[in-house]
Amino acid sequence: MMLSLCLRCFRRQQSCIQLKNVIYTSMKTMLRTSRGPGMCAAVGVWTGLTLSMIARVKAAEPVYPAKLQALDPSTLTHEYLMRSAAAMTVDSAITLLSQTTMAIIHLEQEYAKIVSTLTSLLEYETLVLGNAPEEERVAQLIIQQRVELEDKRRELQNIEVVLLAVQRLVESAAEAAYQTGAESATVAAQDRLQLAQNQIELVRNQSRQADVVLNQLQTQSIHKVGEMIKEAEESTTETES
Repeated sequence: MMLSLCLRCFRRQQSCIQLKNVIYTSMKTMLRTSRGPGMCAAVGVWTGLTLSMIARVKAAEPVYPAKLQALDPSTLTHEYLMRSAAAMTVDSAITLLSQTTMAIIHLEQEYAKIVSTLTSLLEYETLVLGNAPEEERVAQLIIQQRVELEDKRRELQNIEVVLLAVQRLVESAAEAAYQTGAESATVAAQDRLQLAQNQIELVRNQSRQADVVLNQLQTQSIHKVGEMIKEAEESTTETES
């Protein structure tokens, strides 16, 4: 490979020499043969040819590779490498925190949706009391919703354990970044932790409010069913009397 590179450089240098000789010869010929006004025309022609030849000479000049840039010694110290690794660790921990937060938000929203559906079914159940076929159909739907609600609660409990571990990971990564001098990474981790907590707390409050409404409606439904049973018993007693 080195031999082929030397040959190319040699050929380019030979081409430069030949072009320079052509320029010199054409200039001597023009000066001998041109007189008077023809001299100006000849000079113009020669100038155009010369510029073209110079461009060809420059294009034929050998191109050598650029010099390698010297490495920055400051990027080879243990302190710099530790600081960079700590910053990357914080980035990874924040990414995991973001994914976990989004999963919790999604589960809380699904939980609130199931609670809302169950609440509507309980309200409807109180309206169809006495209609045996419709009561049976609604009762089956309520059972299905309760099963889904319990499944969603278990999923939330499992991911809560993951969230606690992720929060500890982010806090540890932020502490390591601070100790190695990556203060900006520490600040970013703290801000992201606070943001995640605020987002989770918001959706939790929404689902907890839905739980309160559901519990109140269940109490009312039980009370109403109890009253209906009592009235039916009283009616039966009066009839027997």
